[in-house]
Amino acid sequence: MISKFARAQKSWIAKLILTLTALSFMSLFGITGYLSSASENRTVIKVDGFETSQAEFSYEFQKELNAAKNIMNIDFNDEENDGLRSELMNVVAKRMVQNAIIDRTAQKYHVLFSRNLIGQVIRSDASFHDLTGKFNPDLFRRVLSENSISESEYVKSVERGLAEQILTIWPVQHIVVPEVMIDAELQIDNKRRTFKYAIIDPEEMQIDRDISNEETEQYYEDFAPTFVAPETRDLSIVYVSVDDISSKMVIPSEDIKAYYDEHITNYEQPEKREVLQMMFDTESAANADYIRLGNGEDFYQVAEEDAHQSKSETELGVVSEDELVFEIAEDVFALSEGEYTKPVQVGDIWQIMKVVKVTAPTKTDYAVASEEIRTELLNERLYDEIYDVLSKMEDEIGAGKSLEDIATDFNTNIVSVKGFSDDGKASEAPSYLSDLLKSSEFIDTVFSYAVGETSQTIEGDEGLAIVRIDDVHEMRTKDIDEVRAQIKQMWQENEKTVMAREKANDIISDVENGDDFSDTVRRYGLPVLKSQPVTRNETFSGLTYADMKELFAQQVNTPYQTIIGQKYVVVLPDEEYENSVPLGDDEKKLVKNKMQQSYMADLQKALLDSYAKDYNIKIKYDLMGIAE
Repeated sequence: MISKFARAQKSWIAKLILTLTALSFMSLFGITGYLSSASENRTVIKVDGFETSQAEFSYEFQKELNAAKNIMNIDFNDEENDGLRSELMNVVAKRMVQNAIIDRTAQKYHVLFSRNLIGQVIRSDASFHDLTGKFNPDLFRRVLSENSISESEYVKSVERGLAEQILTIWPVQHIVVPEVMIDAELQIDNKRRTFKYAIIDPEEMQIDRDISNEETEQYYEDFAPTFVAPETRDLSIVYVSVDDISSKMVIPSEDIKAYYDEHITNYEQPEKREVLQMMFDTESAANADYIRLGNGEDFYQVAEEDAHQSKSETELGVVSEDELVFEIAEDVFALSEGEYTKPVQVGDIWQIMKVVKVTAPTKTDYAVASEEIRTELLNERLYDEIYDVLSKMEDEIGAGKSLEDIATDFNTNIVSVKGFSDDGKASEAPSYLSDLLKSSEFIDTVFSYAVGETSQTIEGDEGLAIVRIDDVHEMRTKDIDEVRAQIKQMWQENEKTVMAREKANDIISDVENGDDFSDTVRRYGLPVLKSQPVTRNETFSGLTYADMKELFAQQVNTPYQTIIGQKYVVVLPDEEYENSVPLGDDEKKLVKNKMQQSYMADLQKALLDSYAKDYNIKIKYDLMGIAE
């Protein structure tokens, strides 16, 4: 469970950081701060003059709790999840203490950032760009609202993030790991082990009985939230796709011709020549080789022997006249294929040029280029056309027109969607609307209107939509008869998992009591598997690198149990020996990078600790609800 928490924590913190990077811009748009009443609460964290109130801590904790609940689908109010809740509370408290230390240190060393800089950072974030690729303040505000993050939080988080880069990350980015430590680590990593192992797959377990009525009823009671049918809605939709809009656009022929004339150089290719060159420091040397060429000697051979040029140095490549210096350009383009120039002085160097091949000039006719230009102009003007259609749709909604009238005006049909739920699924819907139905904006819009109401225009990735709510089917708990098959499947999966876990535990117990691993595994009807010799930086059979670290920390012949996917795996370190084959360059680089990352993390923490030692820090764990 803790490992699951760690993975989820990284996920939601990454999402939160992304959102906070945008939020620092909020103050530039005048959105009201969130924590206006924080000063009325008791202080729980104090770093010199930087104070964090109970309200601020509770707010941050609740926000993380909600994010964790959504990501992990766990009810943190359940007694069995008290440990996970406490762990999350500690994580939030630790982060807020670190934030206060960064804020105090930034003040101490005058690490400040202008609002203009923060604004530029936010405007460059593609998350807040509209279909035209430009920053959209409305989209920005919507993201802030959806993530329940205030203006002051967001501004502060960006400033703090930049300060943290300067104070704790940049100073250690170029840390160099001493070679002697790399050599020591390489010696450890160069050791190899073989492993015997057995895989216990729950799917292969055989259940010799059926679920009883009592167990069915107990499952129905214990997992009641699983059997809730969510609220669903029946919808009518007017949908205008980007393809529909594009197909009705007309690009005037005079616009195409004007574009062709304005960009004529794109459709004309000048004459080009494949050219060889020979370069000399003196005129006499150039004249001598000019005579050799006149005697029929090979250009490449003369260049190699006298000009000391390689083949690649002799080949100038395919060039147009304007790509050559003016001293030689006219002479080269006056030659025929196979001819060469007299020695020509270019600056301090004398050159002889030979034309190997002549490529005649080309021009793409207007008739051919016009279709390509039409497509390009269509793409350039499409976004403006989309917004024109969007404005017209909004005007019709504002005028109170019915969905049927809007569909007629835009020459499209009303589409029906049945049983739409807040996970983006529907019992009945056209397949071409699948991406639209999954979008968070569409889901939020649909569930914010009442029966009979018509939405504003929704912008999807592939088109524009207007939705009318035709009917609402309230959330309900399914009857036990509706979910008997589901309960039976849940019970079977649980039974098989329990049987597999018990078998793995029995194998471990028997081996720890002195039984031979191979004999024990076969006695339980499983094949004995054996790995190739591997280092701690390698893996086998789907084991994680964390598993490998544990396995190399184990004594030989000491059993170890882990889980790969849904399968239980019992592993026994079998033999250990020095590797006769040295680690390759890639393996050495992996070891070095691993050490460097570890050192950087330790040094960042040390820097933060060193800053903290200069401050008077007080933490009221009891006021935060954390056991001190």
